[in-house]
Amino acid sequence: MESGSAAEPHAAPEPRADQEAREQRVRELVSNYQLLVCNPSPAYAAILRSNLDKHADDSSPVLLGVCATAAEALALLPAAAEAVLLVSTSQLRDGSCVPLIETLLGQTAPPHLLVVQVVDAPALPLASLLPYPEVNLIWEENIGKGVLASALEHMARGERFVDPACRQSIAAAVAASGALTTRELEVLALVAAGLTNRQIAARLVVAEVTARDHVQRILRKLAVGDRTAAAVAGLRLGLLS
Repeated sequence: MESGSAAEPHAAPEPRADQEAREQRVRELVSNYQLLVCNPSPAYAAILRSNLDKHADDSSPVLLGVCATAAEALALLPAAAEAVLLVSTSQLRDGSCVPLIETLLGQTAPPHLLVVQVVDAPALPLASLLPYPEVNLIWEENIGKGVLASALEHMARGERFVDPACRQSIAAAVAASGALTTRELEVLALVAAGLTNRQIAARLVVAEVTARDHVQRILRKLAVGDRTAAAVAGLRLGLLS
């Protein structure tokens, strides 16, 4: 079962009491697991450890560690990981989290899996995770708006949770990847590298007007107004390696 709730734009600030109650509920739900967090930010690791220490009691989760790479995560996971909740950002220090998640899915007793889609990280690789009911997905910017609590509630009931914002982002990336031809993807990579139309034409051995037409079609298909925006969109969608 898949469900979730999209964040409402321009919502009024949440009362402090409600926020604290939600955070308490998250702690209660997480306490049912051993916790392994994969996040490349040292600041996040420090904040997480501080929060766990602040609220330490008998019901606090066992923190196995905070990892920046897939290799670190695999080293810390116990052989039988069915009691572990692995929370990973979609982008780690050594690249996308997808190879790590796929490796864990192949294990006999994998951990519970919750992936946080980072807003400015490529969305296209996550498309390969959608067919797996074991993988739950939440949108980074919605964490403070209740999506983390919702995901954990669903997981506690044995249900899958996919944040609609994640699904929309992945769908947009898949659509864009299908809309661009192989040649246009090649041109997009050259645009992202900073090449002009003349330089692209020379690199591909085509007329400059042909290079210009490719660039214009790319801008139109990605719904952006200039070359810089096209490069940013290509990175965000995962169209550029």
